[in-house]
Amino acid sequence: MLLLRRDNTEAPSADLRMFARKEQKMIAEAHRLDHSIIAHREPRLRLAVRDMSVNGMSAFSQQPVQKGEHIGVSFPAEGGQRAWGAYGRVVRCEPSALGYRVAVQFDPLPAA
Repeated sequence: MLLLRRDNTEAPSADLRMFARKEQKMIAEAHRLDHSIIAHREPRLRLAVRDMSVNGMSAFSQQPVQKGEHIGVSFPAEGGQRAWGAYGRVVRCEPSALGYRVAVQFDPLPAA
């Protein structure tokens, strides 16, 4: 991401994430929630999770996903922890040597 200076020139920015991402190695299953033709033809995605934080994740997919698309992600039980799930929105999908690199921002949890 680039920031603009007052003189309208671009300056590289630091990583502006609020929460640190932790490297992960797991396979998660995702379900497309939007009502697009592509989502109906290929409703499920297999995601090779690369890293994760409280509010998002990065993973590789064999299928492209549209920016802005809503997905539900199921994470397997691992290391004594129970399986869990999250809903989110795709913020980036870029071609890579391993398929497509997908970045997902999780939906915020409601306050209790």
